[in-house]
Amino acid sequence: MGKVKNWAWDCAEEAFDNIIKSLKAGKVDKETAKNDILEIQNLSLLGIDYENVDEVIDMEMEAA
Repeated sequence: MGKVKNWAWDCAEEAFDNIIKSLKAGKVDKETAKNDILEIQNLSLLGIDYENVDEVIDMEMEAA
């Protein structure tokens, strides 16, 4: 993977992790977290899209 793609992946992953942390801490509700996740740039690099975002959030919450 190229440096730019790695950087984009890391940025998307960090943004996703921060949103999930906020959700787990009760700072945002699930719908807000979902909307925020769908706005992350380069989200597709993480394999997350509109079709599976709910499932991904649920899996992350179960892992808590």
